[in-house]
Amino acid sequence: MNLPRPVTHRFLGIGFVLAVTLQIASGQVDVLRGGDVSEIPQVEAAHGRFLYQGKPLDPFVIMRRAGWNYVRLRVWNHPQDGFCDELHTLAMARRAKAVGLKISIDFHYSDSWADPGKQIKPAAWAHLDFSHLTEAVEAYTRQVIGALVAQGTPPSMVQIGNEIGAGMLWPDGQVGTKDPQQWAHLAALLKAGVDGAREGAHGLPVIVMLHLQFGGDNAAAHWWLDHLLPYHVPFDAIGLSYYPFWHGHLDVFRANIDELADYYHRNIYVVETAYPWTAHHQGFSEILSKLEPGLPATPAGQAAFVARVMTIIREVPGGRGRGLLYWAPMWISTPQQGVPWDTLATFDDGGNALPSVDVVGRGMTSSGH
Repeated sequence: MNLPRPVTHRFLGIGFVLAVTLQIASGQVDVLRGGDVSEIPQVEAAHGRFLYQGKPLDPFVIMRRAGWNYVRLRVWNHPQDGFCDELHTLAMARRAKAVGLKISIDFHYSDSWADPGKQIKPAAWAHLDFSHLTEAVEAYTRQVIGALVAQGTPPSMVQIGNEIGAGMLWPDGQVGTKDPQQWAHLAALLKAGVDGAREGAHGLPVIVMLHLQFGGDNAAAHWWLDHLLPYHVPFDAIGLSYYPFWHGHLDVFRANIDELADYYHRNIYVVETAYPWTAHHQGFSEILSKLEPGLPATPAGQAAFVARVMTIIREVPGGRGRGLLYWAPMWISTPQQGVPWDTLATFDDGGNALPSVDVVGRGMTSSGH
């Protein structure tokens, strides 16, 4: 960065240091090797299947055999098609726990996709005033996390919002200027989510993450964090999305996460990334025109990209790079249902695991600890 930054945010207090120390002592600070697999029920309902080393297997068994240790599950409040609601999330968590996978829960606080371009309130919350909206966030978060704990599948990580660089639950929690009221509202909603997660966990350790889309935009990440931190939202880690065709080349990504980890003294998790395995599908001209040099849209190119991202994460100063969750690795098309993401999945058109599945499982060291 060209300009010196105030040092106040670098000293986060004894309470934060103690919390991180307790997380490390309890084994809570994990190195993630996995993906957001929320689409599995949708693919299975359309008669999709998954194969590993040529054999049809339950997708959760494939993940574990390949060495994955984490799955992320998206939660929508009342989705129209029913997928990614609380009941599906509970069922998916049971499947993950059965094979020994840890769970990260991604609250969108919406009935559908929440991302940088839209953060639409759940219909049931649309007419709530701000006070009642904050209460709803806390109660809903507590309810979902509490249900996970009650069935013996407590999450190890919780995201309060999804890609919230422009805020969440618009317009109440929308940010885009220096207006203190905007940031105070967003902070209040985030604190409500954190409180709900902690209450629902009933004292069990959980990493609370805030997820931004700024994997290649250091200035935007600083703008957001420097505005939010004075409101003392109690979060543990920074999650980033990084897609090279939208967020810049790998060298930009490396410079960004190295600087953020060093400056904010928080662990960095890449909780979304993806890369194409084929150039033969239609509708991906933008992505295919912005590939990394030397990494073609082939199974080998995809695997090499994942390996490079993991290397960059491993080399973050101070060991603060804490792993990777590939986004929608199992969102494949089937004869009954085409999907928009199959070019970037880690399984081919026949449901066969691509080399990147094993690269994710090996993790960030050659030994794949």
